[in-house]
Amino acid sequence: MSSEAKAFLTRWYAYMENPTPEVLDDLVAEDAGISSPAFYKPKYSKAYVISILNAVNEGFEDFVYKKEWIDGRDIILEFETRIGDVNLKGIDRITVDENAQMKHIEVLIRPLNGLIALAEHVKATLAKAAA
Repeated sequence: MSSEAKAFLTRWYAYMENPTPEVLDDLVAEDAGISSPAFYKPKYSKAYVISILNAVNEGFEDFVYKKEWIDGRDIILEFETRIGDVNLKGIDRITVDENAQMKHIEVLIRPLNGLIALAEHVKATLAKAAA
């Protein structure tokens, strides 16, 4: 495990325990990107990545990481959670940069009804924030 991955994970796990905007802002690189399960192409914008991660975290209940795999600055975190009464399982594939910040996150979700529940929640949360 690289020192950057180790430093990032320490702060990431602390953020997931107590999600605050200030901590997330420090975790995400300026040129960060996100590959969402709802869109084919990744989107690159720190503000967009932060808005999606905040919206996702608002919807998750009983979130827990089950396993982790680390190779240099590449991290895979397997999680289980639910949105309302829909259980879902997923993987966060995170690449960190030389500053121990998130350069890219790719999220994979299953089953389909879990992905749909997550997408609907994120859409509603972002619409509410824009209003």
